[in-house]
Amino acid sequence: MTKSQSALVKRQNLLVGALCTTYGLLYLGRVNISVVLPLLAIELDVSRAQVGILGTVFFWTYGIGNFVNGEIGSHVRPYRVIGVGLLVTAIVNLVFGFQTSLLLMLVLWGINGLAQSGGWPPIVRILAERLDPSRIKQVSTVIPVSYVIGIVVTWTFVGAVAAGENWRLAFWLPGLILLLTAGLWWKGGIDAPTTDSKGVRLSTIMAEARGVAFALAVSALAGFVRNGSIIWLPSYILDGQLISDDLVGAVAALTQVVAIPGLMLARLRVVRTNQVLVTGAYMFSAGGLAFVLLSATSGISAIVVLCLAMMILGGAFGLVTSSMPVILSPPGRTSSIAGTLNMMATFAGGVAGFGIGAIVEHSGWNAVFGVWGIMLLLAAAITWRHRHEEDRWSGADEAG
Repeated sequence: MTKSQSALVKRQNLLVGALCTTYGLLYLGRVNISVVLPLLAIELDVSRAQVGILGTVFFWTYGIGNFVNGEIGSHVRPYRVIGVGLLVTAIVNLVFGFQTSLLLMLVLWGINGLAQSGGWPPIVRILAERLDPSRIKQVSTVIPVSYVIGIVVTWTFVGAVAAGENWRLAFWLPGLILLLTAGLWWKGGIDAPTTDSKGVRLSTIMAEARGVAFALAVSALAGFVRNGSIIWLPSYILDGQLISDDLVGAVAALTQVVAIPGLMLARLRVVRTNQVLVTGAYMFSAGGLAFVLLSATSGISAIVVLCLAMMILGGAFGLVTSSMPVILSPPGRTSSIAGTLNMMATFAGGVAGFGIGAIVEHSGWNAVFGVWGIMLLLAAAITWRHRHEEDRWSGADEAG
């Protein structure tokens, strides 16, 4: 490697690091609510299914926002979209901590969903357009580590400082940190190359959606499981009464830490085979079987199987959110495809916000794990059936 090539790789690594850090910090103002959901139910004197609507509202507005911001991110500077999202989510979290009404909380958390959606699609565009093409697939399997670490740090941090009556700190402290992050982002000026936009075209959007219809279905199935676990796993651990309440956040974070080796496993196979979809099919199958097994376990053994299931799910979901948009997008449309796939995952997560709470109350946690297992096995079957789509898109890119 020449000196100039080495310098280029170093600059690109710094770029990836900055984007991953920024997106990870966004999670401070997003999954902080998961740790305090049971406390909010008590504080507001409502059921878990009712308080779970906060998750539903967030994921649905986040899903709509992903579609909108994904398209916007293909036409305007992604630097601005990300900066506005950071600022708004900081303000929402600061205001949320003062609320005593579920209705006002629903409104604020819905706004937060729209603000948070300004993060991922523009970031994927920056990566796709600023990185050397030979590195894109490899990097796309690594950047999901950003949101895994974001979840881990948030759950551990919030679980330690926001127990009992201190739940409001779960929103005030992240709000302050995100205000600082927004200031640093505007100062940093990280952006994608300027392009000549031809404007929003509905025909283009519809044609792209039809072209990746199978990926949309897979994203919805995986999103129900992954986003549902983010909302409700802390409650599952709390219900098990295997640990003290102040350690719930840390143990819940452990179920997310294990996603990192899952991502590394996915990356290893993609690097060796250059096949994202086949790798995804294998990982969805293994994750589905693990959740089915989890539905038949209990106690400490259930925590062990849960960690295994979450490890595999982490790798599979990372492929859906970052690698699939990269390999299935026409030139200049990565932000839009990333936003559309994320929209499907988050809409399904919105259903999970309410639905899982209802399933737990009526049938228990084993029923939830059984449903998750079946969904992942179905995602595996769909991905496997369309595994040759990757070669078709690669051929189109080479021809172009």
